[in-house]
Amino acid sequence: MSRSNAAFSFRVAESVKIKAFQVIEEYGLTPSQVLNLFLTEIANTKTIPVNLSYLKPNKATLEAIHEVRSGKAERYNTNTNNFFNTIREITEEINEE
Repeated sequence: MSRSNAAFSFRVAESVKIKAFQVIEEYGLTPSQVLNLFLTEIANTKTIPVNLSYLKPNKATLEAIHEVRSGKAERYNTNTNNFFNTIREITEEINEE
């Protein structure tokens, strides 16, 4: 199979570039190798391999989480006119059909 390479450029903040390149160098890799690994992983898995867990929920989301955990959240009727409290209940309903 023939492999052809494509080149592209992108913009990134200089400070991010400097910090990232230092880390990449510490791993003994080049920026090109790391980007190639990253893009290959996206192509193979159809996911973006980035941990977004550092994102913190905003105030509205935190309030909604608190409502649910404290039992104060509204319950909504489903199309089957059943109310579900857990994923297990939903799964059981689906399996009965």
